[in-house]
Amino acid sequence: MFLLHQLPARLTYIILVVCAALFGHSASVGAAEWKSLQLGYQGIAKVGRWIPIHAEATGLPAETEVKLLAEFSDPRGDTCVQSIAGGMSSGDGAISLKGVASCGRLAGSGSISLVSSTGEILCRKSILHGEDVVLEETLPDVQNTLKLYKLDVPLLMTVGKMAGIDELLRNADQVSENRPILEGVSIPSLAEFPDNKAALDAVDFLILADSFATSDAQTLAIQQWVRSGGRLYVTTGSNVGELLASNLGQWLNGYFEIQPETGTTRNLTTLQSFVPGASRLETNRTDVPVAVLSSDQSTREVDSLNGPIVCTQSIAGGVVTIIAVDLNKRPLNNWNSLPQLYEVLLFGEKLSRKDSVSSRSSRISQTGVSDLATQMMSVIDAEPELGSWSTWSIMAMMVGWLILIGPVDYYLVTNILKRPHLTWVTFPLMIAGGVFATVWALGTNSTIQLNQLSFVDISTEEGKSQVDVRSWLSVSSPETLKAELTARPTAFASATDALDCNLMWSGRPEDVYGGMYRTGGIGLSRQNYARNFESPDMLSGVPLLTDGSRQLSAEWHSAPAQPLLSVDLSVSGFSLLDGTFSHNLPVPISDFMIMHGNRVYRMAEEDGGLTLDPGEVWSSRSSSVSASDLKGFLNGSRLVKASTSGSNRGSSQEITPYNAKSRDLQYMLTMATFYNVAGGNKYVGLSQDLLSHMEFSDTIRLNHAVGIGVIELPVTSLMMNGTDIEPTTSKTFVRLILPVKTRPSDSLAPTRAATEEAEKTQLIP
Repeated sequence: MFLLHQLPARLTYIILVVCAALFGHSASVGAAEWKSLQLGYQGIAKVGRWIPIHAEATGLPAETEVKLLAEFSDPRGDTCVQSIAGGMSSGDGAISLKGVASCGRLAGSGSISLVSSTGEILCRKSILHGEDVVLEETLPDVQNTLKLYKLDVPLLMTVGKMAGIDELLRNADQVSENRPILEGVSIPSLAEFPDNKAALDAVDFLILADSFATSDAQTLAIQQWVRSGGRLYVTTGSNVGELLASNLGQWLNGYFEIQPETGTTRNLTTLQSFVPGASRLETNRTDVPVAVLSSDQSTREVDSLNGPIVCTQSIAGGVVTIIAVDLNKRPLNNWNSLPQLYEVLLFGEKLSRKDSVSSRSSRISQTGVSDLATQMMSVIDAEPELGSWSTWSIMAMMVGWLILIGPVDYYLVTNILKRPHLTWVTFPLMIAGGVFATVWALGTNSTIQLNQLSFVDISTEEGKSQVDVRSWLSVSSPETLKAELTARPTAFASATDALDCNLMWSGRPEDVYGGMYRTGGIGLSRQNYARNFESPDMLSGVPLLTDGSRQLSAEWHSAPAQPLLSVDLSVSGFSLLDGTFSHNLPVPISDFMIMHGNRVYRMAEEDGGLTLDPGEVWSSRSSSVSASDLKGFLNGSRLVKASTSGSNRGSSQEITPYNAKSRDLQYMLTMATFYNVAGGNKYVGLSQDLLSHMEFSDTIRLNHAVGIGVIELPVTSLMMNGTDIEPTTSKTFVRLILPVKTRPSDSLAPTRAATEEAEKTQLIP
């Protein structure tokens, strides 16, 4: 078998370019032809994330059902044929279709096709994709290349022209040495803005200014994107009325309490001081319009005598920041340090060369993994029913076999039988016996193995509970076959929910087998399977090999009719959490703890204190709850007393290195959730490319606490050919995103002693 990934990377790229040149010019089959074909955002997308595709064609049969297909490799090298959109051609044979597809290999080639209901290919285009693809300054109407980035490259999206963004991107390119640290795309207008969350999957930062008139679908897409970990920045000032009149503004007003009347200021020195080493921000003593943000629950990143300038709140797993002045108008649009302001807003600091030097390499580390997701997937990887042989076992068997058919056979025929020519009999008998013994030792697998790991995020928005589920599924089959796999929600879902469960392949963010950073190859073993946009919860014709494994991922969302959380938490004074909460989940939560600010709150282990039952009230003032430093908890910090015999006395603090060989899934989940609090790549030693949207370090810094625990409740089931697969192992973690109110300083939480004294006073008749 010949694979392209066995060739040097430069030679592979040349071969792919030649193939695209030879076959890519045939843009149509028959009379149909492409009018427009756009992939990604300005030709940019990320490997393993959803890629928006917009296709227009003419010359089709009139009033004919047509489907838009995207064919790309999955991380294993098989081809996933994705039906992403469908519709009826017009009377003059024209059609316009939009959808999303996903590519599982960083470099390679794919194709986009229009097919009829009978399967006839009406129009087809070959697509060359990779990190080394050079995009033209002006993309052609019919695109034939797609620039894919690795998952660790942040993508910034803006709508319309934004002052300072071009300089920001140039600065990012200048400080980047061995990898991109920021890429940007610009949508010309809100009319072309995505209207579904999947199309925003690859976007990390979104900045909106000037125009806010999003449609209902676009507003919902932004809300879902923010809740799943997106970061939204809105800059306003004199146009605050337009913001409040929009669907987006009405949603944000419920959090930030944006007043319809605009204030003014002549002093922006606090904004200037927010950027280290910034140039002077001169207002020329003229009034600068400032939006009035009245919410006392926002974190004021930049304050002033006239009110807050930059306010931030967390909404579920994401973060929203409102800049009360318009960055597209004077004096901000002429400020020399405006690009540095964006750097501080997006990254928390100005960009420097150390950002590009701290590479998240895709090389395999000494432990065999380089990413948290890979460590997690190796734990849940399904094995055959009778287990699998280790590398050392196979090597020992090979050595024993060589000894048997070599020295042992020679000694047998020469010294015992004394007839060397009998080796023509003993040698075949040893081979046949060895094969029989190996088959007998392996045994026969008879059942399908299914390992599943699920993360359930539960948040509260406008009094309603929101449930977001991510499940990773690993299947091992006892026989080679092509199967129809279907994922179904099994918990937190009611008949009234409009569920949209998505089942897709899963890969690792590395260049190993089954990794997304490998070069796409062509070979005799490549097989096809299909995914249809009309049934996103199903994969058809999935190839399963005997005693092999295939990993999948499923995502779905639910909004239960009854609230799942009852929360009354607040914080003030020394940032200690105060208050109560309870949950209405159908099962208890075990190994439960809460994180907020720089503290972790844990219950005592005795008497089942680590388990929180449905309806049980968790209270911060309970004697069974203790608070400790969060970073010290994550890093396993401990004080070590120095030897008194030496010159050094006292004690020193030591941390426990992160265990990249650990198979404790809760240990990995906690580290993935608070990756930046723990120290990021410097402490963990592994990147977090695939699980970056699960990061809640800023969530607990702002107006939410996060509770983590384990529930004995499978939330996603997998069916094979219409029959449910009984999970071999199933693990479900729940993360409760709990709103925390900020109390003013004059209403500090009473101490426990004061509370007990007040209770005693009430008992006195």
